[in-house]
Amino acid sequence: MFSLLLSLSQNSFSQDSKERKAVQELNKKKEKSQEEVEKELMKRHLKLQEKATRKRIKKSLREAERRKKGKAPQPWWERWFGRKQQKKRRKRI
Repeated sequence: MFSLLLSLSQNSFSQDSKERKAVQELNKKKEKSQEEVEKELMKRHLKLQEKATRKRIKKSLREAERRKKGKAPQPWWERWFGRKQQKKRRKRI
């Protein structure tokens, strides 16, 4: 009787593994489609922005990626030789 129980449980596990694989594949497809939707939304959002805003967004994203890697937000040559930001002056009335 014990051997009968062991043989039955092995058959059911094999079916479970097939089902698990199918479910994992479905989940992967859902994740990919969700990522594609997010990318499409970001593209649409960027199209609505002005050129100066898009440039600022790109710059901040590049800086964030560099920070993730443990580097300085700007390379050393940009800090040494790049233009320094000038303060905006207000018009006096």
